[in-house]
Amino acid sequence: MIDDNQFTLTIANESGLLSFFQIDCDNTVQAIIHIRNRWELSQPDSVRVHQKIRPKDVPGTLLNMALLNLGSADPNLRTVAYNLLCALTATFDLKIEGQLLETSGLCIPSNNTIFIKSVSEKLATNEPHLTLEFLEECIQGFRVSSIELKHLCLEYMTPWLANLVRFCKPSDESKRQQKVAHILEKLIILTIEEVEMYPSIQAKIWGSIGQVPELIDMVLDSFIHRSMTSGLGSPMVEIMADTAVALASANVQLVAKKVIGRLCRVLDKTCTSPTPLLEQHMMWDDIAILARYLLMLSFNNCLDVARHLPYLFHYVTALVCSGSLSMRASTLGLVINIIHSLCTCTKPSFSEETQRVLRLSLDEFSLPKFYLLFGISKEKSAAVTAFRSSYRHPSERWYGQERSFSVTNYSDRERLSLTSLEVITDALLEIMEACMRDIPDCDWLQTWTALAKSFAFCYNPALQPRALIVFGCISKSITDQDIKQLLRILVKALESFSDIVLLEALVMCLTRLQPLLRPESPIHCALFWVAVSVLQLHEISYASGLALLEQNLHTLDSQGTFEEKTLAEVMMSTREPLEWHFKQLDHAVGLSFKSNFHFALVGHLLKGFRHPTPTTVSRTTRILTMLLGIIAKPHKRDKFEVTPDSVAYLAALVSVSEEVRSRCHVKHSLARMIPELGSGENFDVDSHLSLMPHPPATNVSPAMNVMLATSPSQRSEGSNGQSYQQPPQQASGVGTPTNRRQKSWDLLDQTAIAQARQQKQHTQQQAQHQDRSARVSVSNENNVLLDPDVLTDFSTQALVLTVLATLVKYSTDENETRILYQYLAEASVVFPKVFPVIHSLLDAKIISVLSVCHDHVILNAVQAIIQNMISSEDTTQQQLHYLQSCGFGGLWRFAGPFTKCNCTAESAELFVNCLEAMVETCLPIEEEEVELAQYPSMLSVSSNMNRSSSMSSLTLGSPTEKEPILDVGGCSDGSASSLGRSSFAKQRSFKCMGKASSKSSSSGAEGAK
Repeated sequence: MIDDNQFTLTIANESGLLSFFQIDCDNTVQAIIHIRNRWELSQPDSVRVHQKIRPKDVPGTLLNMALLNLGSADPNLRTVAYNLLCALTATFDLKIEGQLLETSGLCIPSNNTIFIKSVSEKLATNEPHLTLEFLEECIQGFRVSSIELKHLCLEYMTPWLANLVRFCKPSDESKRQQKVAHILEKLIILTIEEVEMYPSIQAKIWGSIGQVPELIDMVLDSFIHRSMTSGLGSPMVEIMADTAVALASANVQLVAKKVIGRLCRVLDKTCTSPTPLLEQHMMWDDIAILARYLLMLSFNNCLDVARHLPYLFHYVTALVCSGSLSMRASTLGLVINIIHSLCTCTKPSFSEETQRVLRLSLDEFSLPKFYLLFGISKEKSAAVTAFRSSYRHPSERWYGQERSFSVTNYSDRERLSLTSLEVITDALLEIMEACMRDIPDCDWLQTWTALAKSFAFCYNPALQPRALIVFGCISKSITDQDIKQLLRILVKALESFSDIVLLEALVMCLTRLQPLLRPESPIHCALFWVAVSVLQLHEISYASGLALLEQNLHTLDSQGTFEEKTLAEVMMSTREPLEWHFKQLDHAVGLSFKSNFHFALVGHLLKGFRHPTPTTVSRTTRILTMLLGIIAKPHKRDKFEVTPDSVAYLAALVSVSEEVRSRCHVKHSLARMIPELGSGENFDVDSHLSLMPHPPATNVSPAMNVMLATSPSQRSEGSNGQSYQQPPQQASGVGTPTNRRQKSWDLLDQTAIAQARQQKQHTQQQAQHQDRSARVSVSNENNVLLDPDVLTDFSTQALVLTVLATLVKYSTDENETRILYQYLAEASVVFPKVFPVIHSLLDAKIISVLSVCHDHVILNAVQAIIQNMISSEDTTQQQLHYLQSCGFGGLWRFAGPFTKCNCTAESAELFVNCLEAMVETCLPIEEEEVELAQYPSMLSVSSNMNRSSSMSSLTLGSPTEKEPILDVGGCSDGSASSLGRSSFAKQRSFKCMGKASSKSSSSGAEGAK
């Protein structure tokens, strides 16, 4: 109603409105509504009201009626249909070239399909303007026809499909294009609903449409839109992907190009609004659906792999181990189908050797190893898992609820590790390189590298780490500018320190790329310090940092860098312009490269022995062994010769390398340091004891206190026969167990202690008259690890002992422990003045050994250590804090288990400052360098740190101290005062700094020393 006297009426299938003016307007409107409602209620649900025929629809509608009924089983109906066709051609002047003549009583056989099809073909050619109306009517009549007539309908409607392109031109009015889209939508619905006709519809309808290149885009749009509307995992996606295969049968190259191009654009869009996981992105359904299309098209080379191999491999590395179980199986299936297509394609043709590589790769990707890498280790068949939705009862083929593609539940997901991606990428690269040898001027690898590089340098947490790994694996050349760009990305990643995977990927990428750098590039040496700094960050990044360090040392060594100059000289000169920054990094972990380069490096490497991954543990040993050779090169020495430089690495290796032990043995055997079993009362310290005054009781370590306070009767044995130490019952003593363990392994009793002390004065007098030169000659006869004539410096001796004590403190292997205690027993003899430095490191371990250990060699060594500790004397407390005074207060702590390291955030903050300064001021500047603008601003880690307490919170003292040591004194050179609160101010404005400012910063750092 418009007002009280006017109302409008809309008639179905009409575009205009009817307006009425009446005095009793309200009653009239109510009456019309009542009539309409009664009519709607009277209509049965199953009866479909036919669309009203408009004048322009008449020719097409009647034409379909005539052609369809020409195939009827009723002879009279066939005759009537023929005459209708004749009337149509005459009335509407349809050009059919005079083949028709209206006749009464004409006998038309039932098998006249060829005649009907020929008439339809001529009309489709001569009267294309009837296409839209004719196809609309064909689809409408198809639904209600018998199976026989449906097949006939497919035959005569097929010639008209090519005419659709006439109505899709940009110059055409939009309504005609919409009509084409509407017809395509109806054909899709027909494909879905007509289950029994499904194969015929695929071959006739979509096979024919695939022959029209101009329609491919619109058809794929309709397919993807329909798939998206139904949702990922629905049967509709399977049908549409299936139909895409039929679409490609006549135009493989074009369909493959369109589908691959669409996936490329969708992946690019994920960079505009990145998410942590690809599955969380709003474009994920599009990606997964298109990936499904790729799988369907990948069989029988319908993806035209020779043209698209780089793009396909790029998508595989981006999607591997992503999504649901079926999705992951589909990705593996895609790879296998791609290799199969390469094996069976005729163009290009491959040599026998290439064919052999391809066949081996086919077998390899079917192994359980690759099932694990692709995240389907629990599946028996990738094909069964990928096509699980295809196995269903015919009656519910397209309508059952398929959940194999659901990605809402990730509880059973197998995560992709970056090392797994490396293996997959290397395997794909081998395939590509094998094929490229048979194709002249092939640019596959350049294309793949460009794709990987574009994603590697673009912020996208879901894909960037993968792209970095691929870029590192497949690159054949690299520039300094590329490495600097990667280091800038590393700076940005460290600022937030929230994406450990990205950090690991960057380091792994640098590891792969370094050998490709020009030999004279200064970045080689800079990467050494990058690797060392990465070792300080996180357990996950430690393994990749260690790999980068190994690659760095190997690359520099192969270039002859260490033939004339020592490792320490080369690396310390590299970091000299940034000494102020590196000094903070050293202080944060308690390992000073400036004080002693080799022990600081070993301190970083010792942590590798505690890593949970066996490959990292073995790599640690390998690097230490490599370093022995590098250290010996400039001096032309045997790498196992003990020197102040090599002893750090030898000490670190002694418990894990039989070769090191055989070349660097102990001078004093346990048999000479302590008598054999059963004679604790007869223990003789003799001349092997260090000849120092007896220490005051106040300086006796806890282990000695236990030993002193525990009589032979104060040892107990549990119910299982294993001995243990009772906990202290009072502050001044220990409890009193009731039983005693085997006598020969008691703690040193009071008789042995007294006997050791009585001999102190005699042995001291012997030492005072000993000829020094004679000692030197004896020590040089053999290569002894702990030789006081070689290790003459107090700090070197202390650091060697600390390395051994740290190793034994955290060792869980009994054989390693046995070896280490033997060397420590030797150390207690030859370095008596230094040994108190490590008392606090050994206390807890010695108590544990004495409580539960039954190994005779270990117990003998511990007994010798304790007796030598008792016999030596030190009246000062300085030795307990000596390590932090020389910059190594964190040696024992940093080398411990990864869970013990709590300075990750601070290390990241300092690393950011140092790395940014390195990139912007110390590395070469090339023309046309671009700023890394695609990275969003990230939160600085400093906002989560308490800067005022970050340094002081590092307990650099001994492990028994209760309060942090703030005044390190000694050889700290004022570092404590120079690294206060103000030193944590951001140092990130380096872009405008020239070399002059770099030098002044360096000189300022030197001045602080």
